[in-house]
Amino acid sequence: MKKGDKWILIGCLACGVAVVAYLGYSGAVWIMRDLKSREARRPLLLYETDHRELLEACRELSRQVATGQLEPGSYQINRINPDPESRQFPQLILDLLPMHVDVKKNGLVYLVMSPVVMYGVVAYPENYEGTPTNPFKYSGRSWGIELIDGLWYYDEDFQKHPEHMKDVEELLKKRKSEDSSGVP
Repeated sequence: MKKGDKWILIGCLACGVAVVAYLGYSGAVWIMRDLKSREARRPLLLYETDHRELLEACRELSRQVATGQLEPGSYQINRINPDPESRQFPQLILDLLPMHVDVKKNGLVYLVMSPVVMYGVVAYPENYEGTPTNPFKYSGRSWGIELIDGLWYYDEDFQKHPEHMKDVEELLKKRKSEDSSGVP
């Protein structure tokens, strides 16, 4: 190998290492931002959002699919590159800033909040054919909680840390009792 070729090879290797290091660093930063965002948006979704209004907003998307106004599919909602069709989505869904919304042909609507640790809600359409039971079970473990009839919260974190699900259930019970008594 010629001396000049050797330096070109070393330069290419150095550039390759630099690119890999940069991509690794930026990927780690992206994951950390997503996890931090998750910690901020999870309470918003669980405790500050009116679940009946959220179910109705999701059912509006189901009706749009049933009437042909919206094609079934996955729609990006994030601020970087949202799908144009998402502009017609109910404002409550847009305000929650899910990563994407999956609207199925059978009317099920999934709000996927994060790509790193999967969590969000699934809403059953009105007059759903079948029994809306906990769709989030894996190896005998449940990782979903029914918020109200027809609206389920799911969190992949519950598989590894089932105690988190118990904490969430307790806080939801407290919220329901406060909502019914009128006490803030």
